[in-house]
Amino acid sequence: MKSRIFFVAACTLFLTTSITFAYQATFIPRISVNEEYTDNVFLTDKNKEHDYITTISPGFTAQILGKNSGAEISYDAGYSMYDEYDKYDGWRHDARFSGWVDMAKNTRLEVSDSFLYTEDPLTDSDIAMSRATDPDVLIDSTIRRSRQTYYTNTAGINLIHQFGRADSFNIGFIHSFLENDDSDYEDNERYNPYAGLTFWFAPEWGLNMNGSYTKGEFDDSDDLDGWYGSARLIKRFSRHLDGFVQYAHTAVEYDGNSEDFQVYNPSAGFIYALSSDTSLSFEMGYAVLDGEDSDSESAASGIGTLTKIFKRGSIHLTGSSGYEGSYFGAEGLGIAEFYELGGSVTYQLTRHLSGNVFGSYRDNDYVESTDDREDKITRAGLGLEMQALEWMSLGLNYAYRTVDSTVDSEEYDENRVLFRITLSPPRPFRTSQ
Repeated sequence: MKSRIFFVAACTLFLTTSITFAYQATFIPRISVNEEYTDNVFLTDKNKEHDYITTISPGFTAQILGKNSGAEISYDAGYSMYDEYDKYDGWRHDARFSGWVDMAKNTRLEVSDSFLYTEDPLTDSDIAMSRATDPDVLIDSTIRRSRQTYYTNTAGINLIHQFGRADSFNIGFIHSFLENDDSDYEDNERYNPYAGLTFWFAPEWGLNMNGSYTKGEFDDSDDLDGWYGSARLIKRFSRHLDGFVQYAHTAVEYDGNSEDFQVYNPSAGFIYALSSDTSLSFEMGYAVLDGEDSDSESAASGIGTLTKIFKRGSIHLTGSSGYEGSYFGAEGLGIAEFYELGGSVTYQLTRHLSGNVFGSYRDNDYVESTDDREDKITRAGLGLEMQALEWMSLGLNYAYRTVDSTVDSEEYDENRVLFRITLSPPRPFRTSQ
């Protein structure tokens, strides 16, 4: 409830700020009709059931820009109707808000909020695109099977101050919650203040430091306190190439009987901007997981991304490994040793027809699980989008997901096909003052 109040207050604040003085505003309404087929509606390994799901979804995107502030909000409300299992008929809501205010010449305040209400257990199929859009986004890699409704909200505020040409300081706070109608899944809430500093103390040498605290509250599991800190020394070799060495430290303490632990993670890497439309980053390290009572474990850690934007499309590749906590998703399974690969390609085939393809693989070995659980999740898909008329677009998408787990009851595979018709005006409605 607190985040929903924050969402409304943030919208009001930024829209009011923007329209106080001269402003420009745009509004784009839309309505979509989706027809979806799934061959495994309950995501089971055996006794699979198929269904057709029709969703009618009106929505809009609105933007308002002032001299020193701006805001954007998008909202889609959909009503889903199941052909066979109509007891799951109901509403879906997807709302996103972002806004900013320049409080001074070099100081900006940013606010964001995203809300999702749905019964669909699967989201974030295109891992590479999600990582490229927001590398810090929390993607739930645990397994949700239920078709009962759940809703989640993530709200954030971030203050950025630039005190040099490439020197900046930021401080912020993130609050999120997950609530489930299905009692088999645990509700949770997260409070996450953080701060960061980038300072170039010489023309070719810089320092980046980040720190955060996380308070996790859970209905049934032990609450936790988590601390994270990192320090990175940067060497600028050229206009396009930066190298760095880094040390990151994570500590988690539980309020109950769960074992506290720490992760020590030194690493090194580089960031290479090959051109204005091509970037490559790579980091490799060695992480040590030290439990309070158990023996230490270790794993290779790292992350690499490649992004290429060209005239008719884009390519995104990502890979990562190390230790990661799975606390705030469908399942709270604690710390996991993971490996992940993902890739996606979009391409404008003709003037009115575009295509995309994506795939990903993730291996989660849950260190804290009592049954030595390990999940291997594979996703793949492709799609076509056609601008049939100036005000109408058609989409056809196919997605495949399979879970191979050491716990037999968690295994499944699913095929989905989605056909979409979207109606929207070719040009936004505009107003200004």
